[in-house]
Amino acid sequence: MTNSNGLSRRERQILDLIYKHGEASVKDVQQALDDGSSDSTIRTLLGILISKKKLSRREAGMKYIYKPTVERKKASIMALERVVSTFFDESPLLAVNSLLEMKKGKITKEEIEQLEALIRKNK
Repeated sequence: MTNSNGLSRRERQILDLIYKHGEASVKDVQQALDDGSSDSTIRTLLGILISKKKLSRREAGMKYIYKPTVERKKASIMALERVVSTFFDESPLLAVNSLLEMKKGKITKEEIEQLEALIRKNK
């Protein structure tokens, strides 16, 4: 099953993992997944992500290092736009409210001040 980006759940999982680490080898992905996936399975999925232009690779000695083709900040904005559109009726207010509810009691005073400053800046 593929999502709106044309990625399977497994491809998305691998791409998210590489975004989290910045870049990764086959062995890095295999260890992070920790689910018994074989080298060839990981290589195949990484190859698919390259063909879909989601990853690039470079040689590093005897192995390849894989890196996202879209910078993390841009990818995070695109992902957040999809979430807000899908789950919050395209309302940033509803999304922010849910985030605040989720972190109730865990947001520091400094974070609240930063949020207030961002709101003032965007008025």
